Amino acid sequence: MSGSARTTVLLVDSHPISLTGLRTILEHYPDLQVTGEATDGETAAARYLELRPDVVVINSHTDTDAAEVVRRVGAPAGSQASARATPTMLVLIDDVATVAERMPLPGVKGLLSSRSSSQELAAAVRIMATGRSLLIPTARPGRRSSPLEQLTDRELEVFRLITRGYTNAEISAELTLSQSTVKSHIQKVMEKLGLRNRVHAVIFAYEKNIIHSGS
Repeated sequence: MSGSARTTVLLVDSHPISLTGLRTILEHYPDLQVTGEATDGETAAARYLELRPDVVVINSHTDTDAAEVVRRVGAPAGSQASARATPTMLVLIDDVATVAERMPLPGVKGLLSSRSSSQELAAAVRIMATGRSLLIPTARPGRRSSPLEQLTDRELEVFRLITRGYTNAEISAELTLSQSTVKSHIQKVMEKLGLRNRVHAVIFAYEKNIIHSGS
């Protein structure tokens, strides 16, 4: 995928209404493009081979359905010789802890709570499109992760908004700060945590179990 190309997504959801909702959410972001949809594993497998999307997002309403879709999409792709044939699948699920134990992980590179925000979903798709894996964090609300203890309370607020996809202007409005002050806080956050940019900040948050459902 080139730097200017949009990330292509295949959506799989057995409920037409929520399928439409996912498309609406993702198409809100100019860098994301939904190129296909499917309501079952067989159709998803055929659409994957036809479209070769960057990421397959599976919104499954039961872990059994999720496993079936994963097997269907992964099986025909796995028979291809090229590494490009290997699907990158992000599964949205309610009971992440239970599914993580039973999901055929060789075919799944990402798990995310279906209760995640639209910003978190978009960020997850972008992260996985770069070739990184993504597992839902298990941190509990109210517990500060050790990597963040070096941040001040204000820097922590800024960091959490960054990981939710907020722009500098949006952070300024949310926290009632000038944009120059926001830039200063962001610079300090990046320096303290050793981060290169906003994408790295989101990846860091997921890898360190900082982002969690409802955060």
